[in-house]
Amino acid sequence: MHLSAAIIYLHAITPVHSGTGQAAAVIDLPIAREKATGWPVIPASSLKGVLRALLGSGEDDARFGSKDQAGAWCFGDQRILCLPVRSFFGTFAYVTCPLALARLCRDAEALGAERPFTQAPSSVDEQRILVTRGSALARNGKVYLEDLDFDAAEEEVAGVVAGALADILFGDSPDRFTERFAIVADSVFDYLSETATEITARVRLKEDTKTVESGGLWYEEAVPAEAIFWGAVVAADHAKRNGAVAGFEELKDGLVQIGGDASTGRGLCRMVVQR
Repeated sequence: MHLSAAIIYLHAITPVHSGTGQAAAVIDLPIAREKATGWPVIPASSLKGVLRALLGSGEDDARFGSKDQAGAWCFGDQRILCLPVRSFFGTFAYVTCPLALARLCRDAEALGAERPFTQAPSSVDEQRILVTRGSALARNGKVYLEDLDFDAAEEEVAGVVAGALADILFGDSPDRFTERFAIVADSVFDYLSETATEITARVRLKEDTKTVESGGLWYEEAVPAEAIFWGAVVAADHAKRNGAVAGFEELKDGLVQIGGDASTGRGLCRMVVQR
């Protein structure tokens, strides 16, 4: 069976809260995370529902399924690719790691989609950070992210990866991405995925007095604006439901809203489809 596939990238314009509905430690509304890595993830069901509403037509059940019948399109979870992290120089960095890059390339090749870049580092020392030539993040051979400091290394592979991703996601202003792109060790990325998310205190007020209701204070986690996710959508070439073809021609680049708190501006993402 041959599969048609596309890679969907999401670039967060505003913070994204795709939650689990269960409290974790002091956070009442944490974000969803992968079990194995602990990295932020947007469940496939979140994107599927958004696209179903966006592409609303007579073929909804054919492509997205119904209560009794599976649809022709199968969506994967949106995995984190670049995490925005505050930087002492350059304002913030688009941070990724070898494992995140390897997973993207592996899955793209397995699905028959175009590999996004030709080379990527297999590992990075915990004390080093790979940046592009002329990086806005580095000064005097150092990069400072949050409370961490690294020895900056301008390596060609960082430029190759940054350039390829910039062509896909930032065609109108690639330099703004490439000069802030950085690759850290997998273990460092693990740490940043836990500490670089946003935690916001929210309150519910009494309508008459405008004071906080009893139990009306809670803490909510979100993935910061500028985060980049990716995920796959696949379909068998022969899969047709009432004339719905397996291709993804109707998936267009554009703005979508993902996750909760839509009325307060959360979850606005720029969607880019790579076929």
